[in-house]
Amino acid sequence: MSNADLLKMTISELAPKIKNKEVSPVELTEAALAEADRLQPELNSFITILHDRAMDQARESEAAISRGDYRGPLHGIPMGLKDNLATAGITTTVGSKVLASHVPEEDAEVVVRCRDAGAIFLGKENLEEFAAGATSNNPHYGAVHNPWGLDHIPGGSSGGGGANVAAGVTFASLGTDLGGSVRLPGTFCGVVGLKQTYGRVSQRGLMVTSFNGDHIGPMTRSVPDSALVLQVLAGNDPLDPSTVPVPVPDYSALLGQGLKGLKMGVPSNHYFDVLDSEVERAVRGSIAALEELGAELQEVSLPAMEYVGALRIAAMADGVVTHEPFLKSNREDYGPDVLYRTIPGQFVLGKDYSKSLKVQRLIQEEYARVMQQVDFLVTPTAPVPAPRIDAEYININGEDHRVRGPGSGIISRNTSPMNSVGLPAITVPCGASEGGLPIGVQFITGPFEEGLLFRVADSYEKASPSQGLRPAVAVGV
Repeated sequence: MSNADLLKMTISELAPKIKNKEVSPVELTEAALAEADRLQPELNSFITILHDRAMDQARESEAAISRGDYRGPLHGIPMGLKDNLATAGITTTVGSKVLASHVPEEDAEVVVRCRDAGAIFLGKENLEEFAAGATSNNPHYGAVHNPWGLDHIPGGSSGGGGANVAAGVTFASLGTDLGGSVRLPGTFCGVVGLKQTYGRVSQRGLMVTSFNGDHIGPMTRSVPDSALVLQVLAGNDPLDPSTVPVPVPDYSALLGQGLKGLKMGVPSNHYFDVLDSEVERAVRGSIAALEELGAELQEVSLPAMEYVGALRIAAMADGVVTHEPFLKSNREDYGPDVLYRTIPGQFVLGKDYSKSLKVQRLIQEEYARVMQQVDFLVTPTAPVPAPRIDAEYININGEDHRVRGPGSGIISRNTSPMNSVGLPAITVPCGASEGGLPIGVQFITGPFEEGLLFRVADSYEKASPSQGLRPAVAVGV
């Protein structure tokens, strides 16, 4: 089997071949590293490529499998790690000059779980500075480029991971999602991006984060692969009080059950209010396909979403507390976007912060009521296909919206609510723009119903017009 053939495969396809010794983890990792080196000048998707460590892990994996110590579907699989996940002995910059020389002493819990499952880490992936933005235009390490259109953003803040998975460099990448930072690279790069229920996966070792709503989740080439990665990540961490000790089902066993009898909720407000026409056409096509697959359509209303902008107040206050020590010691090392986004948080009054939390609770209660009426929700993931890297504004239906800086937020308008609500959400490719840029559809279920989420997403993925499409920069295209 050629390297090009190997790099096109999914984890679900590779795992049995690795287990049966038909595919060598060493050869697979060599091929993935060669592809990482080939594409780094074009994509700028890594901050650090771990050549020697990855090959050491690959040789260890091959030796373990040879003696019958096979650890499961991630064993021998090359993955990427966003550079805000702590890695012991490896520089972890969080995409900032502030932490350019920071070397953690311990691994993040998700890194430990993936390593124990036999995954091989190719490198630390590029991101928006401090994971604070939707573009991955990093002022210190350079912009990440979208493999579907090199002049376009891959989404943020986990842009390096989305680009690598789409381009065939990594078979999965772990990102973090505080406002859509896994799902936005998912939709813009044409891959599957998952934000599971808040409390399902440990956040321990996620650096410079929010105290409310951040998640660590996978970007993968398929829905079954997402289920395999979450299987490893999920579960209570006794050292992380944000995790919830609820049972973790066998996610892969829940795939393939179809959609017959499920009620599909389509919001009548907010999600379709500000939307590019090509995105709306693709997502409406997804809804029609879901009906053909047996789902029953039901329109739902979410009137409290009118006040969703108030949630930014709490986020601003969280941000300034998180950054306070660095702002005192290294203010000059900040890029302008993060600095000017963070500073206003110090002027948030206590009563306004409390009102923001009250709005959050009202919106959470509203979603809880709606999820009693339907099994899952369907929305566009982002209002537009990937903007250009140099774009300051994007135009939607004749109105200009800022891409970055003060007043921005249009890109994450459909993803960020789920970070405040805490419900699981996944993006799946559902088509492409006339310019060949991917479009994603977002599915949402009730809390800790990731099994149902995978069931819906997997059923749709098999019918999606995006099946089989790959970016031109990928090997073998």
